[in-house]
Amino acid sequence: MKNQPKRQKFYTFMVIPHDSTGRTYSLKIPAFVVTGTIFFALFSIIVVGSSLVYSTLMTRRLVHYQQTLVKSREQQTILDNFATETKKVQKQISELVKEDNDLRKLLGLSSWQSKIDLSSRYRTKSELVNNSLKIAERRIAEKRESLTELKTWVKTIQSRFANTPSTWPIYGPIVSFFGYRSYPWRGLHTGVDIQARYGAAVRATADGVISYVGWRTGYGKTVIIDHSYGVTTLYGHNSSYAVTPGQKVRKGQIICYVGLTGYTTGPHCHYEIERNGRKINPLAYLNLNFLSASRVWKE
Repeated sequence: MKNQPKRQKFYTFMVIPHDSTGRTYSLKIPAFVVTGTIFFALFSIIVVGSSLVYSTLMTRRLVHYQQTLVKSREQQTILDNFATETKKVQKQISELVKEDNDLRKLLGLSSWQSKIDLSSRYRTKSELVNNSLKIAERRIAEKRESLTELKTWVKTIQSRFANTPSTWPIYGPIVSFFGYRSYPWRGLHTGVDIQARYGAAVRATADGVISYVGWRTGYGKTVIIDHSYGVTTLYGHNSSYAVTPGQKVRKGQIICYVGLTGYTTGPHCHYEIERNGRKINPLAYLNLNFLSASRVWKE
């Protein structure tokens, strides 16, 4: 038997009106056309749906990317501002270090040497800023330590300065200076003579303890004060005393009164300074302050 040709399938679509007067329509469509149409429709729905989903995801990613860029710019701006402020802080700290070392030099202390290692290299600005902040914190800590040392030294200076002759025992013209002279008595004059009226008050030039009150040949009625650190002061030719041996006195306190006792041609205060057993020129000690006193101590 011969193979009979395969019969083509059809689908018939009919439109039937609700009333009997209307005309009925029918449409005969091959099965492969209906199948293809359905497949195409499903494929289109899948493609369109996938496109919508992909478009939504891409939109979200773009929005997120845009937000990330904005945040990145903001963070970069913050980092730039932070880096600028950090440089200002570092500059101010450097200025403080210079002032600190200048003050140390004036006070006779050695300069402060930082122990911070600045040799490291950093890849990003963020790492650089973080490193700069850490360095600033460590340098500030060092300055606190230096400041503590300076405060301790200032207290020492205040105590030392109080015991250092630094003022005039009495104000007036100097009529005879320290050194060799030929009049009125030839030889080494071991102090300065400050002219003043008879009975004027003579004051201690530094804190100390009265070590001697009495008569001395040439000096007449004499007062000697021990100021510690190997320094003593002598006040001669007095008319009377205002202190007793062993008494503690303060700078500026009245200790005696100008007179004419001893070898003298007129009322005046003979003022001497002795340091470590050696007579020194009192002129260097008549108007001292903290800084000039610290230089004297190093002599």
